Amino acid sequence: MIKKSLKDFITNSSTYEKFYNLEIEGIAYNSKNVLANYIFFAIKGIKSDGHNYIENAIENGAICIVYESSYNVNEIIKKHGNICFIKTDNIRHLLAEFSSKFFDEPTKDIQTVGITGTNGKTTTTYLIREILKHHGEKSTLIGTITNIVGDTVLETKLTTPESLEMQSIFYTSKKENVLHAVMEASSHALEFGRCDFINYDAIIFTNITEDHLDYHKTIEKYLDAKLKAFDLLKESTKEKKTVIINKHTDYYEKICEYVKNLGINIVTYGLDSDSDYYAEIISLDIKSIQYKLLIRGNFIKNVSLRLLGDFNVLNSLSALAYANEYGLDINTSIEAIKNIQVSGRFEIVTENAHNFIVAVDYSHTPDSLKNILKAARALKPNKVLVVFGCGGDRDRLKRPMMASIAATYSDKAYLTLDNQRTEQVEQIMDDIEKGFEGKNFNYVKIEDRKLAIETAINEATENDIIIIAGKGHETYQIFPDKTIHFDDREEARIALLKRFS
Repeated sequence: MIKKSLKDFITNSSTYEKFYNLEIEGIAYNSKNVLANYIFFAIKGIKSDGHNYIENAIENGAICIVYESSYNVNEIIKKHGNICFIKTDNIRHLLAEFSSKFFDEPTKDIQTVGITGTNGKTTTTYLIREILKHHGEKSTLIGTITNIVGDTVLETKLTTPESLEMQSIFYTSKKENVLHAVMEASSHALEFGRCDFINYDAIIFTNITEDHLDYHKTIEKYLDAKLKAFDLLKESTKEKKTVIINKHTDYYEKICEYVKNLGINIVTYGLDSDSDYYAEIISLDIKSIQYKLLIRGNFIKNVSLRLLGDFNVLNSLSALAYANEYGLDINTSIEAIKNIQVSGRFEIVTENAHNFIVAVDYSHTPDSLKNILKAARALKPNKVLVVFGCGGDRDRLKRPMMASIAATYSDKAYLTLDNQRTEQVEQIMDDIEKGFEGKNFNYVKIEDRKLAIETAINEATENDIIIIAGKGHETYQIFPDKTIHFDDREEARIALLKRFS
C-alpha cells in the first residue's frame, strides 16, 4: 500500500502547512471510490458534478478535498474543520500532478512515446509495441482497443484514461520492470489534462483532419488541443526529446513552426524524398504492401507489410522512425512489423474461397473514410461497396462530408446505423443524405446494421471489395435504451457463411 503525506504534494504554503502531516493512502475523483485517508477531487463531469458529492466523500473517509475556485463551499468547510480543503483554478491539471506524485513520477524511468493525430494512432502504437517485442523489450500500451502492461490486458473505456488511472498504469509498469510505454494521446485527453505530468521522450504526430468538432467547434481549436502534446514534451524531464511528424499532414508548416519555437528536434516521414524517413512504394495488392525504405536519402531495405493501404505505409514509417531514432536495430524493426495486423483496421474477414473481399475498418471520420475507400480502389476491384453510418450525439458537421466521400470513392453505399445513442434516427440519416444531394449515386438506407451488412454481402459480385466502416474493433452498438453486443466482423462472417454454404 502506498502512503504519502500531504507535504509530498504541496510545499511552501502557509495555507496548508497545518495539514502537512496528514497521511494520504489514495486519490479518487468518484466519491464511491473514496476510502479512509483519501484525497477527493470534486471534478465537474458531463453527467455529474463532484462538488455535489463532497459530503459523501467525507463520509467515506476523505481527509482532503480539492475543489474548483469557481464554487462556493464555505459552509462545508466550516462544518469540517479537520478536513483539508484545497482550492484550484485547474482541477484536472492538479489531479494529474497529485497522481504523478502519489505514484512517484513513474514516467521519469519509462521511455514513453505519445501518438497524437486524427487517424493512425492505434495502428502506430501496435507497430511500435511489436518492434519493441522483437527487441526483447516489454512494453505498456495505452489506447483505443485496449490497455496492456507487459502481457496483462487491462479494461479500457477511454482512448486515453484519466490521469489517475494512467499514472497507476505507469506505476504498475515500473514495478513489473516494463520500461517502455506506447500510448495514444487523444485531443480530449490533452484538453482535459489527462496527459499532464507524463515525461515523454517523443511525440508522433500522424495527421489532423475533421473530427470531434462537436466539442472543439473549429479545426483550429482542435489543432490547438493536439499541439498541447508538444508543450508536455517540452516540460518533460527527459534529455532527448523528439517530435516525429507526417510531412503530408494538413497544417504541417504551422505544426513545425510551433515545435521549432519550443526548441525540440523534428524528424519527418512521408512519401516524398524530402522526408527524413521516405517510402518509395513498390507494390500494393490485396495481400501485402512492398516499399523501399530510405533514411535521409540512403536506401536501407525493402519493407513488406500485411497491413493494406498507403496510409499504413505512413504509419509504419512513423514507427520505424521512432525505433531508429531511439537506437533500435532497423533490420530487426522491419522484420518485426511484416506480419502484424491490427484489430478493426482494414481487417479482411473473407478467405481465399470467397471471390470478393470484405474488410472491416474503424474509419469514422471523413478523412479516414476517404483513405480506406481510396486504398480499396487502388487494389483495382470490380466495384467498391461501403456500409457506413454516423454516430448519434456526435459531430453533425461531418455527416454530409462522409456521404460525399462515399459518393466520390465508392460505387454503392449502404447507409445504416452506427451507435445511435440518444439521437433520432431520422435526424442522423437526414444529415448524412444531404451529402448525396446533386450526385448521381447509388445508395440504399437500411437502418438495421446487421441487415445492411448482409445485403451488401449478398449483392457483391466477383472481385468486388466491401468496406464495412465506422466501428472497427468495437463489439457493441448503443441505442437510446440499451447497449447490445454487435461486432461487424462477426456479422460479416455470418452473412458470408449464409451465402456460401
